Amino acid sequence: MIIGVGTDLVEIARLRKMLEGSTGERFLERILTPQERELAQRRRGRLAEFASGRFAAKEAIVKAIGCGIGKQIGFQDVEVLPDELGKPICRVNEAALLRAGLIGSHRIHISITHTESMAAAYAIVEKV
Repeated sequence: MIIGVGTDLVEIARLRKMLEGSTGERFLERILTPQERELAQRRRGRLAEFASGRFAAKEAIVKAIGCGIGKQIGFQDVEVLPDELGKPICRVNEAALLRAGLIGSHRIHISITHTESMAAAYAIVEKV
C-alpha cells in the first residue's frame, strides 16, 4: 500500500552558486552524509549536479513520508547511495522515521534525474 508520494525540483545553477561561495563546503556537510560526500568527491567535475540530485531526493523522500525536512527528519537522517548497478537506494534513520510517525515495515523507492539545468527526484513510500 502506498503511504505517500513526493517530488522535488532543484535549479543546478542556483546550487552551484551556493557551492562556489564561502559557505559551500559547510552547505555540503549539512545536506550530505559522510558516505554521500565521499561519493561526491569522486564526481568533482559534476559536484553541483550530484548535490542537486541528492538535495532533491531527500526533499522528495521527506515529502513522501509526510513531514518535510525539519524537526522529525533532517538531511543527515536520509542517505541516498547507489546499489551495485547504480540505482539510488534510500536509507532513513529509524529514530527519525519514528519521530515522523512512520511505524512498521516500509519500502522507499526513489528516482533521480538531471537535465543541463535542473535536477528532479520522485519518491514513493510503501507499506509492506
